[in-house]
Amino acid sequence: MPLAGALPAVERNLCSELVYGYLRAEIRIAFVLSRVLPRPQSLPTPLQHVLGLAVYGLLFQDRVPDHAAVHSAVETVRVLYGQGFAKVANGALRSVQRLGDAPRHQEFYTVEGASADSLQRLALFYSLPVWMIGHWSKHYGSEAAAHLAQRSFDRPWSALRVNAAYTDAQQLLADLLACGGAAVGQWGCAFAPGTVPNVVEGKSLVDLQLCGAVSYQSAGSQLVLEQLGLYDWGQPVWDACAGFGGKTVALLERGISVPLATDRNFQRLAGLPGQCSRLALTCPSTVLVDAANPPIAEWGGHILVDAPCSGLGVLARRPDIRRRPQQQAVEHELLQRRILDRLVALLHPGCELAYITCTLRVQENEKQIDRVMKDHPGLRLRCQWQTPNNHPWLEGMFGAVVRKE
Repeated sequence: MPLAGALPAVERNLCSELVYGYLRAEIRIAFVLSRVLPRPQSLPTPLQHVLGLAVYGLLFQDRVPDHAAVHSAVETVRVLYGQGFAKVANGALRSVQRLGDAPRHQEFYTVEGASADSLQRLALFYSLPVWMIGHWSKHYGSEAAAHLAQRSFDRPWSALRVNAAYTDAQQLLADLLACGGAAVGQWGCAFAPGTVPNVVEGKSLVDLQLCGAVSYQSAGSQLVLEQLGLYDWGQPVWDACAGFGGKTVALLERGISVPLATDRNFQRLAGLPGQCSRLALTCPSTVLVDAANPPIAEWGGHILVDAPCSGLGVLARRPDIRRRPQQQAVEHELLQRRILDRLVALLHPGCELAYITCTLRVQENEKQIDRVMKDHPGLRLRCQWQTPNNHPWLEGMFGAVVRKE
């Protein structure tokens, strides 16, 4: 039963678009406001957010008329802070409107004293911290950096994974693709924003989820498992950073034995039994364990490590990551190192460890693999893969598999 007073679905979707969209464009919007207000950062934080949401509405979406976006913001400010600040809000938003189409073009974001092709301008236009786009430019090249910045700014695609064990799985996948979906690996289907079908084969998508036919899983997460060859694993798998269990159940659906799934976050791990029940899968043993310090002396199978990371590959879906300081990415490096060092020491000869991140940062990806192989003789790199940088919508994923000889 819906909660009393809950918003209708259309309004909930609009709220989600405004919030996620504002977070994706927050840096860009702050620059726009700095062009029409002398010191916008000195305003109360809630007032800055009200103005930011209104600017997002004016520049990036057409579901609410401009006059309605301005009126709603001004009235909200009036209620919160009185007539004085309401006049400030009204003046600022009217000034944004007078800018016309200028804020929709990169040239508008050229900072005085900076070169016309500076990374700072690109960072402002795509609403990224300069250090992020600077990293991409340094390690992948300026063209790739521009592609990644664009991808991070666009609304994310949604992806479904058809349960390979579902009775009519092949036909369901074909029907999803016929609805305009793009194939992702063997059993995945991705949809552009706003195109996910409500009904397939006469059943609602909700009903197809409830009966275990499909699950939501990002396209990048689905594809990296296939690219690394994990569906060919023939020994039991320990998912050492299972999180909500998306990769665990994807492996189980394909007949891969996963007897153990662990994570250090109870709230994430607690959902795995329910997923397995919905999908008619045998649930692994779920244990609250820190992968950097597991109470295990040895493991006679393969290990999957979907490592905690800076998340620079999923900025479109997780726009809040743009707010994280660069130092946090460095802290992830240290944690990843501890996890890898501990887990490769548990590998038996002939067994493999798959290391996966959803970031595009070489210190957390290639350099981690290079280091662990240098520090632990007897490891061989079986394969390594990263999402193509020029792909228009696929999440940025990295993966590598090392084998103990």
